[in-house]
Amino acid sequence: MLAYLHGFASGPASAKARIVAERFAQLGVHVERPDLTPGDEGFERSTPLSMLAVAEQTLAHGIPPHAMLGSSLGGYLAAVTASRDPSVQRLVLLAPAFRLAGRWREAMGPEALAAWKKDGFETFHHTAGRTRRIDYAFLEGADQLPAFPQVSVPTLCIAAARDTLVLLSDVERFVAQTPQARLLVLDDTHDLTAFIDRIWDEARAFLAPFTGV
Repeated sequence: MLAYLHGFASGPASAKARIVAERFAQLGVHVERPDLTPGDEGFERSTPLSMLAVAEQTLAHGIPPHAMLGSSLGGYLAAVTASRDPSVQRLVLLAPAFRLAGRWREAMGPEALAAWKKDGFETFHHTAGRTRRIDYAFLEGADQLPAFPQVSVPTLCIAAARDTLVLLSDVERFVAQTPQARLLVLDDTHDLTAFIDRIWDEARAFLAPFTGV
């Protein structure tokens, strides 16, 4: 199975997920795109642990071996999945959100974190097209996962040089500790949409030993 994990406050119909799936479909390769926060209130109740469970259930329902692509939070969760599931053979990670809990705590600061814990946190949800609230359990779940998963399979990391959400230094740190990882840095911001054709070419070539195309 080839699976794509979407990012935070996004969904399986995001632009990158859709384009990658459509182009692989033209080559006869199906890309499974699970909704990591399913249901009407799935996002509000979600944590990285619940999203990880969806990813692992998706693979469990497919025929191994597996390869995974993921964007931002989805990239991080794909790496965590690969560190736990030996059936995952290859990874393509787009602006992967390593050091998830630490970055959120640093970015928000004590006062905002206290407000989140008391009242919840509102963020714009790109798929829903509106603001949605997420519980503090999200951050508590992030605390339970490794900042930098131990991955032993071939991994392509594509990072953005001007990313202000996921620091390039964090992606570089993961690549430095992962013997089979390669880093490609593009002159873009976090969403990496300006380089979608380059991303597609790199992902297709890197996954060719798995997909056969």
